[in-house]
Amino acid sequence: MNDDTWIDPLVKRAVADAVMERAAIELNKLLVEIAAVLEPFPDFMGLTSIQAVEIEPSGVSNPENGCVVVCPDGALRELVLRMIPGPFDMGGVEQTDEMAELDLPPGEYVAYAHAAVHELLRLLEQQQATD
Repeated sequence: MNDDTWIDPLVKRAVADAVMERAAIELNKLLVEIAAVLEPFPDFMGLTSIQAVEIEPSGVSNPENGCVVVCPDGALRELVLRMIPGPFDMGGVEQTDEMAELDLPPGEYVAYAHAAVHELLRLLEQQQATD
């Protein structure tokens, strides 16, 4: 192998990781900016008690992440809905919700954040078209 074609894999891996980190930072800034102008921020599946938009990136969704949503502050979180027995006269079931922090590796974060940016922009276009 000559010097013109030699590549140090450790260096290139570090460069790739740095590029992914930078992409994650920039997408996070976009999410915060776009989420801040959505007024009102959409309700999750018609539930007026939860403001969130579900995000499913194509081809890279990890089922271990559960229901990933973008929230009004632009953060990606896992929405955990639980059904618990409730008063029978109110339907017998009550719902609780929790927004759990996500610890995504940069590659997964970038995929989810990119999908979230596109979904929030789609919603913003709809809002602006009706104004």
